Amino acid sequence: MDQLRELVNKLQQVCTTLGDNAGSDKNDGLPSLWEVLPSIVVIGGQSSGKSSVLEAVVGKDFLPRGSGIVTRRPLLLQLVQGKPGAKEYGQFLHKMNEKFTDFEAIRQEIEAETHRSLGSGKAVSPEPIHLTIYSPDVPNLTLVDMPGLTKIAIEGQPKSIVRDIEDMARAYIKGENAIILAVSPANADIATSDGIRLAREVDPAGERTIGVLTKLDIMDRGTNARDVLEGRSVQLKHGWIAVVNRAQADINSNVTMDECRKREMEFFNGSPHYRGLRNVGMGSLTHKLCRKLEEAIVRQIPKIQQTINKGVQDMQKELKTLGPMTANNRGAMVHEILSMCREFDSSYATMLDGGKGGGEAILDVFEGKLTKCIRELPFKEVYSLANIKKVINEADGYQPHLIAPEMGYRRLIEAGLKLLKDPSVICVEEVYLILQQLVGTVLSSKDCEGLARYSLLSAEILSQSGLALERMRDDAKAMVVTMVDMEASYLTAEFFREILRVQEEKDASLLTMSGKGIKAGDGGTSEDLHLKQIANHVSAYLGVVCNQLKATIPKAIVHCLVLQAKKSLLDKFVEEVAGKDAESLRRLLGENEEVMQRREACSKRLDLLQTAYRELTVSLSSR
Repeated sequence: MDQLRELVNKLQQVCTTLGDNAGSDKNDGLPSLWEVLPSIVVIGGQSSGKSSVLEAVVGKDFLPRGSGIVTRRPLLLQLVQGKPGAKEYGQFLHKMNEKFTDFEAIRQEIEAETHRSLGSGKAVSPEPIHLTIYSPDVPNLTLVDMPGLTKIAIEGQPKSIVRDIEDMARAYIKGENAIILAVSPANADIATSDGIRLAREVDPAGERTIGVLTKLDIMDRGTNARDVLEGRSVQLKHGWIAVVNRAQADINSNVTMDECRKREMEFFNGSPHYRGLRNVGMGSLTHKLCRKLEEAIVRQIPKIQQTINKGVQDMQKELKTLGPMTANNRGAMVHEILSMCREFDSSYATMLDGGKGGGEAILDVFEGKLTKCIRELPFKEVYSLANIKKVINEADGYQPHLIAPEMGYRRLIEAGLKLLKDPSVICVEEVYLILQQLVGTVLSSKDCEGLARYSLLSAEILSQSGLALERMRDDAKAMVVTMVDMEASYLTAEFFREILRVQEEKDASLLTMSGKGIKAGDGGTSEDLHLKQIANHVSAYLGVVCNQLKATIPKAIVHCLVLQAKKSLLDKFVEEVAGKDAESLRRLLGENEEVMQRREACSKRLDLLQTAYRELTVSLSSR
């Protein structure tokens, strides 16, 4: 799970670098990866104790403090847990070459970066400041700290400041993948707190909201928040966590975070109102945030993959259509394009025959994932005694079988064989994804440096390779499905004759899928023994077929997909290039100044998506 949280950290970092965030223009026609990435967004009023909560999670003082609106830009805070004893430091995305070991310097840099981008005025901006903190004492988490919500503008602030901050916070929390951490002070009306009010606007059912109660230690005498913490008041699906932040006197006296956490638990354990509650303390909050983020990430992986793949295709299509090309001799242009295609083909074949990321990854699919998928199939449901009895009765109809229920046997085996289609198709998809990823790896390798000059040509090769791999993948899918269908179409009668021989001679050469002999045993009624014997026969037959397919499915995939990709990936594209007119060739090798800005935006987004694809593939393959 730490790997998945680190993956989201990296993807959010890439998004921030290339201008994709909750505050970016959503009408620019560019696919947004940020919108599908899970994130924890912290909102609350200016006096809610939001900053103290964040500092308690980190265990350090590092956020700007003061009166009024101190935070004027979202802070995308990524926490990376290091090994015990590792050095603590912070790193800003805008100063990647500098490590901040002094957390007071981190506070100053946040203020300085805000001033550099917004000046000394009171304006706010949705562009986040990206800070990563490395420490052995922090959890692997990503938090987005929003400027504190305010009800009125003070002197020197724009009149629109209240709406601007709310709109900005709303933009960050409205996405279905945002986990809202709504911080509310317990010594005020919780139901109408700024954080809860805004959270309910975008999440009225409370499906994505976690409530955090602060300032329980300064509530009016005779009042407490137990009803809220136990879910009887101001209900949220994911409940509330109560914390006690450091008082200003503690901050002025430099009381350590550890001491404050100790005092916090002493307060809760010593209070008759909160004693025995589990949803109290910073430890409970951190644990819940980690768990909710993990659940959201696992749930979003397919959507992230889909967004990346579709975004890459959309950007490639647009890049393909942008700009007139530089005029040149047609023969020379054809020669140059074909030369680069040959270099690509050669490099692709070399990497495919190579180790990690190529042949080794494909072998892992065959020997690992295919076997695992088949092993995890619910065969036991097929040859359970209840199912066998049901299937045989249905097959017999109104006229029961005489000696052996042959139609029942056939239906049971066919039902088991149908289960083998999904693992076979999944195996094809896994190999297809490896071959698809290899295209991007080759295009960015030193062997294909010449292609880097021609973004349209690179995009065309990526697109044409993708189309060719899709055709080969579909052929491979058809082949493996046919192989499974063939097994179901004609059952091997000789196998059942062999069963009779084995039973007569008490031979142990035939085994069920669980590794036991096919003899039914002595316990139970005669009907149970009869059903157990049928179960063992069906299990043994399915076991033989599974072993056969584990050997033949990889052969079919290699023949229909891997070898075809190796020798004919760009064949169709090469044929098209040879027949293109001069204008079409110029489009592949030229650029237009008038659309440079749009091309640059699309290229950045394509880089983002391809980088995200590589990070995602590496992370998932290492799980």
